Amino acid sequence: MDYLADFLTTRPAHRLLVIKSAADHASQAHKGQYRKDRRTPYITHPARVAGLVGTFNGSHVAIIAAWLHDIYEDCSPEWLLKTDKLIDSLLLPDDERQDIAAIVGAMTKKNTLSNKAARLSDSLDRILDAPPEATLVKLCDRIDNLLDSADRNGGFTKRYLASTDELIEKLSVRASLCGYDAALGILVQIRNSNLKKM
Repeated sequence: MDYLADFLTTRPAHRLLVIKSAADHASQAHKGQYRKDRRTPYITHPARVAGLVGTFNGSHVAIIAAWLHDIYEDCSPEWLLKTDKLIDSLLLPDDERQDIAAIVGAMTKKNTLSNKAARLSDSLDRILDAPPEATLVKLCDRIDNLLDSADRNGGFTKRYLASTDELIEKLSVRASLCGYDAALGILVQIRNSNLKKM
């Protein structure tokens, strides 16, 4: 292993700086955007997802992908190009940059598909073909979205719970095989606790 490769893979401070660059990029990309309550800055969602990924022992690759995961769906074409360039320029080994791009790509729902259910199903299929940590990022994304939606109207919750059931069904085997049982268990608990709110 050459010196640069050794430095990039063994120095935690370096990985933290790379994570910070992704967080700063996401903060700029989502500037002026808000969650569905129209009060909470949108960036709180990727921040919480990245925190959850870290809590469930996700790698720096998964944490970076968590920070960037909604840019391709929610930001202008200018930011999509900037994000492509950011990922390409991250001071990480090529395979890690490729994994980040693959995870973010799998998480991004295709707006060319006819409805939300089809977009989610397609994304879940692509997550299963992506690097394993895509599963962890998606579980953490759904955990945060469920917690965030807990105070919304029942119609939104019923639809979201149905799509959460599909997510759990499709990702549970891979989650178990990859060691993400804790994240899956938390998601199932939150999903089931939301049944009382209906």
